[in-house]
Amino acid sequence: MKITEDHIIANELMDVNTIVFDAYWTLLVPSGLKIRDVLKDFSASKQKEIYNLIKSIQDFDSVLDAIPFPSKKKKEAFINTVQKDLGKIVPYDDSFPILSFLKDKYQLIIDSNLIPPYDIPITENFWKVVDGIIFSFQEQYSKWEKKHYDNLKKRLWKTGDEILFVWDSIKNDYEYPKRNKMNALHLQRNGKTHVESIETLEELLTLLKIKP
Repeated sequence: MKITEDHIIANELMDVNTIVFDAYWTLLVPSGLKIRDVLKDFSASKQKEIYNLIKSIQDFDSVLDAIPFPSKKKKEAFINTVQKDLGKIVPYDDSFPILSFLKDKYQLIIDSNLIPPYDIPITENFWKVVDGIIFSFQEQYSKWEKKHYDNLKKRLWKTGDEILFVWDSIKNDYEYPKRNKMNALHLQRNGKTHVESIETLEELLTLLKIKP
């Protein structure tokens, strides 16, 4: 029998009982707003200061307070931009069918780096179909920090072999879980990039050797 790359990956996932999904680009159409673009009028050092502050803020009003908008008009324009952006964020067509199918077989978690109010589309769309949602601004650790993965394993009472990450960023969402001795697949919806890349959530079912 020919041993294919898919066969090897599938065998490595035999102990998996928990799947951790990213939200944006994985389950949800991504936000069009880039917070660093909002801060581009500030100096590089000020941008870093503001960004480091808002990434751990718990609500949108506090985010607004942390950004020193030069005028009330600029602040109102930002609020309007965020509201319009949130209205465009919807689940991908395959998100609900795949999650609904996996729900009875695996523990499902969403893990996302974001700032409020971008947690709202996640909770509104998925709280009924997943077992837990982890936000970096609440946990105070981001995906590129080892403590994030240590905390996650303790929180879920799982070993690295039992957890599979399905995320969109090669560095933050794929390489870091692998460094922390956990399973990971890179979801690249517009084309595979390496052996552990998938283009659709349906491919995940194939690797897990299950059929909808």
